[in-house]
Amino acid sequence: MMKKCLSLLLCNLFVATVAQAQPATTSVTTQAPTLTDPWKFSVTPYAWGMGITGSISRNDRSLGEVKLKPGDVLSDLKMAAMFVAEARNGRLSLYLDGVYGDLGNTASKAVGRADLQASTNLRMTMLTLAPSYTLQESPSFRLDGLIGARFMWQNASTTFSSPDLKQTATENSNLQIGAVVAGLKGRFDLGGSKYFVPFYVDAGVGQSSSFTSQAYLGIGRTFDWGDVSLVAKNVYYQFKPYNTTVDLNMFGAAIAATFRF
Repeated sequence: MMKKCLSLLLCNLFVATVAQAQPATTSVTTQAPTLTDPWKFSVTPYAWGMGITGSISRNDRSLGEVKLKPGDVLSDLKMAAMFVAEARNGRLSLYLDGVYGDLGNTASKAVGRADLQASTNLRMTMLTLAPSYTLQESPSFRLDGLIGARFMWQNASTTFSSPDLKQTATENSNLQIGAVVAGLKGRFDLGGSKYFVPFYVDAGVGQSSSFTSQAYLGIGRTFDWGDVSLVAKNVYYQFKPYNTTVDLNMFGAAIAATFRF
């Protein structure tokens, strides 16, 4: 079902690109909300084909690493939900970006124990909530500054098994990290056409000596009902729980449909 939705959105964007190149007698352009608008709302469900790389170390000694391509993540994915929501009134707005993923029964390794097999179930929720203020706006450009917070909840359950001894053991771990973030977001139109470039960047620090950043950049097209966009998105985390250093990087292409009301 997800693949069919993605194919439909990509096809819609492609057909619109061809149609835009043909001469037309009339043109209707839906602009982003302006400073004089009353309350405006938008909801943007999106699909993010992320790859994941990460490492864990203690005292500069590597304890393990992970490298998953987008295909690997998709094959292990049990459930996912991703969306952006925004409420805007004049220069003020409230921005929310939510990501939930459940990776079930992913093969893993026990460090220093080649005789053990391991399988990990990982659930992660990440929320970015930020009030923002429009710093600059024109008919073809808008720039917002934002200050807010990002929260990440992670639950991992690893089952170890020994084929020789025919025994199993399970270890659970929970991680909660909050960080204050600040950044910029906005969009600019391409030559007064229906095409635009959306952008976002933030960075911040928080619990467990953590550092986090998020960014995306892409291309989009405006329709009467909203927008379709294709972006490259990256989320990075570094945190230091229990005297260890964990680096986590998530990067990939995302396709989104924005509905305004």
